[in-house]
Amino acid sequence: MSTEENKALVRRYLAEVYNNKNMAAIDELMASNFVAHAYGPPGDREGYKQTVSMLFTGFPDYHLTVEDMVAEGDRVAVRFTWRGTHKGEFAGIGPTGKQVNVTAMTIHRISDGKVVETWGLVDRLGQMQQLDVIPHMGQA
Repeated sequence: MSTEENKALVRRYLAEVYNNKNMAAIDELMASNFVAHAYGPPGDREGYKQTVSMLFTGFPDYHLTVEDMVAEGDRVAVRFTWRGTHKGEFAGIGPTGKQVNVTAMTIHRISDGKVVETWGLVDRLGQMQQLDVIPHMGQA
């Protein structure tokens, strides 16, 4: 696949899974041997579905906006922002009703028209500070 085709696949995956909350798209767009190196210990496709479900439980109005996307070879890098309101339990934290604006970056490896691996960094500290779970720097 060309870099433009790889970018289109990642754009579709992000839109379908995260903005349309289409969990079936995970099976369609991610390889059966998919590995996530993004949100804790490496996980498979089923573990990834659980992580995404937890996110949607905590932030049912979750919406992702792609800020930048760069591709080279079989890799696609994405810088994005996601927003949502904490209306359900997330990572053991009960709903706060607070809105968050979280930045993140991911790199996706594509093979045979599917996402095979994902690496990611999410500003969890900023997210927890926005939820008032962790104090902001300089606050006691």
